[in-house]
Amino acid sequence: MGFGKMLNSSIKKEVVLTAIISFFLLVVLYCFILRHDLSADKERYAYIAKNQADHIVTTVDCVMSRTNTLKTLIKESNGDTAWFDHVAEDIYTSIQDETGVSPKNFAIAPDGVVSDVYPLEGNAQLIGFDFLDTSREGNLEAKEAYEKGSTILTNPFELIQGGIGMGGRAAVLLRNGDTQTLWGLVTVTIDFENLIEVLGLDKLHGMGVDYSLSYIDADGNAQFMYGDTGLGNDAVKTIFNVRNLTWQLEVKPSKGWFSAGNVIISMLIILLLSCFVGVLTHMIIRLRESNVLLQQLSITDVLTGCYNRRAYEDRILELSSTSPDDDFIYIAADVNGLKRVNDTLGHTAGDELLSGAASCMKKVFGPYGRLYRTGGDEFVALIHADKETLAEIKEKLNSETDRWRGDTVETLSVSAGYASHSEFPDMTIEELGKNADKKMYEAKQEYYQKHDRRRRV
Repeated sequence: MGFGKMLNSSIKKEVVLTAIISFFLLVVLYCFILRHDLSADKERYAYIAKNQADHIVTTVDCVMSRTNTLKTLIKESNGDTAWFDHVAEDIYTSIQDETGVSPKNFAIAPDGVVSDVYPLEGNAQLIGFDFLDTSREGNLEAKEAYEKGSTILTNPFELIQGGIGMGGRAAVLLRNGDTQTLWGLVTVTIDFENLIEVLGLDKLHGMGVDYSLSYIDADGNAQFMYGDTGLGNDAVKTIFNVRNLTWQLEVKPSKGWFSAGNVIISMLIILLLSCFVGVLTHMIIRLRESNVLLQQLSITDVLTGCYNRRAYEDRILELSSTSPDDDFIYIAADVNGLKRVNDTLGHTAGDELLSGAASCMKKVFGPYGRLYRTGGDEFVALIHADKETLAEIKEKLNSETDRWRGDTVETLSVSAGYASHSEFPDMTIEELGKNADKKMYEAKQEYYQKHDRRRRV
């Protein structure tokens, strides 16, 4: 009887010990998974922030480049500004067409004092405004530009005509023989709220993303400009330069990186699973399956659904260690006119063009191999096909792209170069790639010559 009690007590201890060890191991494993998921999520959010930052820089830079246009016109007229009323509307319209931004105004200021402004409506009080009066907000940068003879961009400030704006202040130097004289300033001012609307930052909320846009002041402190406040130290940050300015964009999930409810439930599940070794084994199998899914996601291009550059480089590394099969074909492809579409219709239309091209190529190349997106508008297909099938593939690619129609973009064209192992049996995989690239660029050059327009990369 006493021995039975001892045995029963020993079994209980074994069960408790096993449960404790299992629970401990599962907790450690769960924490590792959370850390891994957090790392992957932060990497994805860093990518989102970087894309948004690039969009901000491109848009602001495009608008502010009009200071160079105004400077050039003043220099060409040797300081005469009689042309201003005739070309101002065209310059204003070109900014709207290229960026979607409606500038607050642009002005010319001989000796720092505004003589002309467009549009005059809503900005009439700027006439006679002295940009060199540093007591007025936003004028420190103007005076700096004037004194240095350079172009300076301001952070957002309160405009005298109302609203918040940011401006580009550029000094105009006139050359007289070997000497240069400071003529004055040209300025382009953006309505900050209009800029934010054009940038579409609030669409991040629809994706479940909170964000905060700030500028970094002279003391290295972040000064809030727009978005959500109080994101905390765990937000993903990207710091970028907008010409002479330094800005910061922070992003994080609206619901936080972890759901407290999910964590509690998971811990309860782990507590139950720790009592059963068999269930623990099942849990490990599920974790392995999750890792496979994460791996698959890590080699997939988000926009097009193709394999991404990482997957391409891994595959090339594998192929480099062996000789390619006789029917192996390396195909380099490039979407024609992407930059033109981005510049004229916007990046959403450009994304539609890339997705359409990928869809057509996956339909054509998919049955024979894999399609990879290796760059912005660059794709590579690694397939296996005989000579007759390759001819059909080429014809089908042209047919698919000719039939394609998008919601915004009307036409699609892809230039492709083909290099087969059977045609070049002595070439390595890298040499086949270079050969295919060369043929692709030849095809691309032929396309642009045929359509009588210069290539824009």
